Amino acid sequence: MFILYDIIFILFAVLYFPYVIIKGKWHAGFWARLGFVGAKDFSRLRSKKNIWIHAVSVGEVLAIVTLIEEMKQQCPEHQIVVSTVTPTGYALARQKLSKEDVIIFAPLDFSWIVRHYAKLIHPEIYVTAETEIWPNLFLALSKRGIPVIQVNGRISDKAYRRYRRVRFILKKVLGCVSAFCMQSRTDASKVVALGAPSSKVQVVGNVKFDGLSATTPYGFADIGLEDQTPLWVAGSTHPGEEEIVLDVFKKLKSEFPDLRLLIAPRHVERAGEVAQIVKQADLSPVRFSQIKKASISEDAVIVVDEIGHLRGLYGLAKIVFVGKSLIGHGGQNILEPAAFGKPIFIGPNMQNFKDIAQLFLDADAVVQVKDANDLLVQLSHLLNNPQKMDLLSQKAQDLVQKHQGATAQTLQIIAEFLPEKIK
Repeated sequence: MFILYDIIFILFAVLYFPYVIIKGKWHAGFWARLGFVGAKDFSRLRSKKNIWIHAVSVGEVLAIVTLIEEMKQQCPEHQIVVSTVTPTGYALARQKLSKEDVIIFAPLDFSWIVRHYAKLIHPEIYVTAETEIWPNLFLALSKRGIPVIQVNGRISDKAYRRYRRVRFILKKVLGCVSAFCMQSRTDASKVVALGAPSSKVQVVGNVKFDGLSATTPYGFADIGLEDQTPLWVAGSTHPGEEEIVLDVFKKLKSEFPDLRLLIAPRHVERAGEVAQIVKQADLSPVRFSQIKKASISEDAVIVVDEIGHLRGLYGLAKIVFVGKSLIGHGGQNILEPAAFGKPIFIGPNMQNFKDIAQLFLDADAVVQVKDANDLLVQLSHLLNNPQKMDLLSQKAQDLVQKHQGATAQTLQIIAEFLPEKIK
């Protein structure tokens, strides 16, 4: 099986590598992912009982921070090792987690590399967030008798169609997983249809509902504004959406002259590009990292250029638009602004968060718009109706509180596979 998976992964790597180079996605962490890491780099793990937790990027890291903190409190004798794939995920993990935690780049799924990592880390348990399935790694861990737990599991429609083509391979891999903690019944049905033993699959809910504080570390002065300035936060925007947001903002300003705008692109490396788009719209971009040195003018648009701030900045918003939803890319997480009780606007494309989006739509706790013009109309309508805005905000916050508790259930399942059970 190792040989088969290696052949498949080598073919994938050969096709993918030129894309990595052309798109400038190569980074220093790739050397570690290729196995160029000595045992000395893992010296902190030798005298500890290790728990290996994998979170591919920013979204997954944020999702399981609370789970990790709870696990550390209940398993203080264990060393937490967190692996990520992307540089932004790696940086956020270093920012959000303790200095005592070991943060590494995940190995590429070649058999000899993952066996090297499994030997160096020698975890008592491996926990992977959401949809990460690594055949060679799962097999290597299984051969060493290490339980593999999938937490906050979800399978998008796109991923499900892709996985079904290789179901004959996945069935063996999924058999290596000790427990599947899935977000919804739909996700549970999908993973069973792909070959996971139904006896190992449980629906526990979405851990993203947990650990969402309704307090923000920021004040309006931190972004150069006076208290209670009406602020529109456009979060996790993708290419093409910034132009729409800026055009709508300029039209709204004629009706609501005090309204201000903050844009947080999904990938902070696009901050320079977004700043240029703001200039082209005849507005003045101000980078978040430079806010204390900048003069905030009436036509200023704040552009977030550092990771880890968006969740707190949602707390200052009067209204919120969550991106990757107008331009057909599948949506982003709406739970963070919902926890603050903010009126949330999304576009028609929420495929990657379909269950959460539907939950909010059914409860009238979010506004879904069809296009740019509809966004303008709906924003104007809500800003002119404070009572409706307050009702929408309250429904969103209530819905978050109602669905909390998945972290506690997930911890109970993880505890069953640790030699020393979580209390």
